[in-house]
Amino acid sequence: MRLTVERLGHLGDAILRDPGTGEVVHAAGALPGEVIEGEVVNRRFAAPRIVTPSPDRVRPPCRHARGCGGCALQHARDGFVAAWKAGVIEAALAAQGLATEVRPVITSPAATRRRATFSGRRTRSGATVGFHARGSDQLIAIPDCRLLHPDLMALVPALEAVVLAGGSRKGELAL
Repeated sequence: MRLTVERLGHLGDAILRDPGTGEVVHAAGALPGEVIEGEVVNRRFAAPRIVTPSPDRVRPPCRHARGCGGCALQHARDGFVAAWKAGVIEAALAAQGLATEVRPVITSPAATRRRATFSGRRTRSGATVGFHARGSDQLIAIPDCRLLHPDLMALVPALEAVVLAGGSRKGELAL
């Protein structure tokens, strides 16, 4: 199936409409105006391929961007992300009958993300600490995440030790 992205939802997923059925279809990693193609499963592109990229598309700063589910819009330029975030706020307020001027949004540069919830799981050879792949329970290690603050990244070995001490191979710890 080949469709054009209409807009982004409030969580950053692309929203498209199947012209044949009128049903809404979702896709991760696409931007408004982009033409994408691929197989649609349960009204979601399983692995969308960008046919026509948006001028707002940039190379993600982190090598984990495709597999990791930690950051949703690394593939979009900062100006686009700022405008999208302001639009999400305006839409939420408008839905409640409120209107206000939204001040300009300042996006965060690489290596400044200060909040994150890691997941950890014991493995046969040690422990994995990282984030879940988008829409999955697969845990992705992020040994050199470019978006988290270095102080958070410095905690990963200690979190791995916690997982080894108290985790199991069948379950996960939220850290």
